[in-house]
Amino acid sequence: MTRSDSISYKLLALALAAGSALGTASATQPGEAQKPAPTAAGAPLEEVIVEGEHAGPRMWRVSRGDHVMWVLGTISPLPRKMTWRSDSVEAVLKQTQEVVPAWPSIGVGYNPFTAIHLYFVWRRIQKSPDHMKLQQQLPPALYARFAALRARFAPHDNSLEELRPMLAGGRLLDEALDASGLTMHNEVQKTILRLAGKEGVKVHQTKLKVEDPVDVLKDLGETPQEGEIACLAAIVSRLETDLGPMQARARAWALGDVDTLRKLPHSVDDRNACLAAVSNSARIRDLVMRAQDDWLIEVEDAMRRNQTTLAVQSMDRLLGEQGSLAALRARGYTVEGP
Repeated sequence: MTRSDSISYKLLALALAAGSALGTASATQPGEAQKPAPTAAGAPLEEVIVEGEHAGPRMWRVSRGDHVMWVLGTISPLPRKMTWRSDSVEAVLKQTQEVVPAWPSIGVGYNPFTAIHLYFVWRRIQKSPDHMKLQQQLPPALYARFAALRARFAPHDNSLEELRPMLAGGRLLDEALDASGLTMHNEVQKTILRLAGKEGVKVHQTKLKVEDPVDVLKDLGETPQEGEIACLAAIVSRLETDLGPMQARARAWALGDVDTLRKLPHSVDDRNACLAAVSNSARIRDLVMRAQDDWLIEVEDAMRRNQTTLAVQSMDRLLGEQGSLAALRARGYTVEGP
């Protein structure tokens, strides 16, 4: 991946937080995994390790007439050490004409001058405009909670103090998940795309073109401080209360336990708060809406032109009254599933 590609993914990771938790948006790569630290109650934080082969959840079947689309729901985070049985996906791929991934690829117009400009803008916006330390920017009570979590999950990462609140929160979330044996990387989709290539099945991934990447980065850098602090506060609250349920959800997905997955609470407060913070920019707001809408458009087009389609999407976006499955049902498709 080129430097400009890497930066374009980073600048949109926050904006596309509706599709994955904010942890993917840390300003720099997480440090080496820390050993699980004690919880507030003093008990060790158990690392989620799901080894061996597991089915994962069953797929939804969406149909209209004799055109069928199978939808595999994913969650994040998932266990870092996991092998899931892909038999059902491989069986579907043998009769599938096309695969539609969960998110579009993100592209910026590349030329050396744009790449250099992006790099320096990105370097500049990682820190707050006034160059204050994180402790100076946060209310004392919130900073104390953040510092307690940093001591548990990133005790040697002093650079967190140099980052703006939103990026410091995302970085800390990365570190905490890593210590818990979890990862935000969508390895399930990677496996599906690899299997599709092996079977010679076409992958149809739209490209979300960012016409003005430097301006988008500048907009990200102008996120109001109160929005950034709300974003970090929501991440802190999630790490204080949701690590156990996150681990349980990851384990349930890996074991194919859909009933347990439905029953477990699922906090999206940090995602909503961080998305609200960056949505202050009309440019970023437009990119979020385009990324969300494009998947529905693409899967409907794929169903029209194919007898059988396989699609991937996060369960957060699939389920609920406002989810993609409900939208497809409202448009006259028959939706059956686990």
